[in-house]
Amino acid sequence: MKKIFLLTNILLISTSSFAFADNYYVSAKLAYSDQKAKNMDTSLRPGIGQFVAGDDKQHKTTPTIALGYDYKNNWRAEVEYSFDKKYEYTSGSTTFPTSLNHHKVKTQSVFVNAYRDVEVYKNVAVFGSVGLGVAKVKSSGWQGVETRQYGSNTDTNLAYSVGAGVSYRPIKEVNIDLGYRYVDLGKVESGLNNFVNARGLQDEQMKAHLEKNEFYIGARYNF
Repeated sequence: MKKIFLLTNILLISTSSFAFADNYYVSAKLAYSDQKAKNMDTSLRPGIGQFVAGDDKQHKTTPTIALGYDYKNNWRAEVEYSFDKKYEYTSGSTTFPTSLNHHKVKTQSVFVNAYRDVEVYKNVAVFGSVGLGVAKVKSSGWQGVETRQYGSNTDTNLAYSVGAGVSYRPIKEVNIDLGYRYVDLGKVESGLNNFVNARGLQDEQMKAHLEKNEFYIGARYNF
């Protein structure tokens, strides 16, 4: 993850090394995220009847930081890092209704984002955004009681985002952004069960597809 962050920074800087320094900006966002674990019914838990959905949504507030470049032609590009956050989802079965799977995930990501700004009034603009990046997700968890642990696994996925928002510039060096974006973090899975199940086998595994809706407020400072 550190190597990816360094590489994207180098690419961003090198593509604009010919330009003026005041085109650069730093930004910070605070995002309220509604993250959902889809497709948990694809988890491996044979011989336990029918899948029963549990808590498949979590709400978190996540900070991000970014280094960006304004091309002064209504286009911007930035490298953004989203700090790690922990989530926990549950699911069950009809055969063992009180023995829930607890799928614990920790996510962090690096994105390269592109923005198109359209000024609609003096110092006010609307924008659209697209992003492509890498999400690192660590999965673990337990079943029924915490001593019945699943193995840990880390997935590194290609991720993407699309969004829109509005920006206000109260002074020359500062922009305030309000926005929304949809983020797809890809498929994740835990390790196999480390506990002894009814079949005496290591044949159980938790799976999900993570996506989230984010509403954020941010500030950009232009050098």
